[in-house]
Amino acid sequence: MNAVPGQNPIVVRYLRGEVSLESAANALALAIRELSEALERGERGIPMQLVEPSVEPYEFTEADHPKLRALWDLVEAKTDTTDERAREYLASAGDSAFDQIVRAIAADVRTTLGETYLRIVWSFAADARKLDNHDPSWRFIENVQQYFQDTFVDTTWPACPRHPNHPLDHADGFWHCPRDHTAVARLGELSGRVGGT
Repeated sequence: MNAVPGQNPIVVRYLRGEVSLESAANALALAIRELSEALERGERGIPMQLVEPSVEPYEFTEADHPKLRALWDLVEAKTDTTDERAREYLASAGDSAFDQIVRAIAADVRTTLGETYLRIVWSFAADARKLDNHDPSWRFIENVQQYFQDTFVDTTWPACPRHPNHPLDHADGFWHCPRDHTAVARLGELSGRVGGT
């Protein structure tokens, strides 16, 4: 475990549960915008809300990773670094079963294809939320897979590690090989790129 010194009070207070995800994201987005504007004016220095030496050090643990990812995703949405549908989804993401699946698919995309394609995942999540289905998870995963295959980002995404010439199927929270029906990995736990085009 690493101590995170009190140099970023917004993040530390969020991780301690003293401020909400929304409040922390708003404060960070504002600080980032202020810093960007100051740099454009040729000014130097860090916005006061990003530096506060008096904040007690925070002991960072593995359990903080999902909270930090959620915070950063929301800050990205608020600082205009993702497209409109992605921002729409991220601004309303919570901890529902559907949102957990979205985070799992985002983790698999990040691991296998890279950060660049996360906005695609979030855009499809926004679209799936609008469906009349009780649980839009299946349609969401299918749409993400189909997009990567149809646009030739990866024609076998996610590629089966046992037979890299075909994509995996999904069911019951796992990626499965469609040939031998073996569970390969939980959604969100794919390892790096194996094969495919």
